[in-house]
Amino acid sequence: MLSLTHSLRSLAIAGEAIPSNYKYQAVRWRKPRWVPKAKSKIFKVPERPVIPEEEKLELMRLYNNYRTKVKSLRSYLVAKHCTKFQASEDPEEQRRLFEEDLQHCIKMNNEWNEKQRIFREQAMTEELEANLSYARKRLEDELIKQEEKIKAIEEIVQKQKEAAKNFILPENIDEAIDKALENPVDYNFAITLNGEKIIGYYNHKVGDKNENVVKQ
Repeated sequence: MLSLTHSLRSLAIAGEAIPSNYKYQAVRWRKPRWVPKAKSKIFKVPERPVIPEEEKLELMRLYNNYRTKVKSLRSYLVAKHCTKFQASEDPEEQRRLFEEDLQHCIKMNNEWNEKQRIFREQAMTEELEANLSYARKRLEDELIKQEEKIKAIEEIVQKQKEAAKNFILPENIDEAIDKALENPVDYNFAITLNGEKIIGYYNHKVGDKNENVVKQ
């Protein structure tokens, strides 16, 4: 226990001693080279992959093309930048050739930049037009929705105005009471199989002495 505590303290001290500008990364350590092969894998022979003949020929062709192109590029760079293959050893001549090459590269770069600028402006113009068209369409749809909403609200208001004619107000409350007393409504009735309506005992007008009797 004491040894473990001592090890942890030493690791903490070592971690604090590492400067902040030093980059370190934990590595997943593999088996050391002197450790023998595991017993479970001693007699395990890996199977060699079987490559079809057509695929093998195609891979060889691609690999040969790659080697040829890389070799040509390497030879070109060596011939261009190696001082042993320079046409002239005069520093001024080499400087002049370098300046000409630099100006040619700058000119080519400017041409590429100009093409990219034109392409970029065209793409930005098309994107702006697409965004404006989308915004106009959304605005039109929103205006149509607002008009439909206003029409629906106006219909509701019109219906409420029509229904307001039958509302009971303080000005006509006495008239409504008299009308309700003169025309009582009795929902206590029955309907026969023939559709005949049988009214109850209490369906009569105020002031009438005769009451409606149940039909037999």
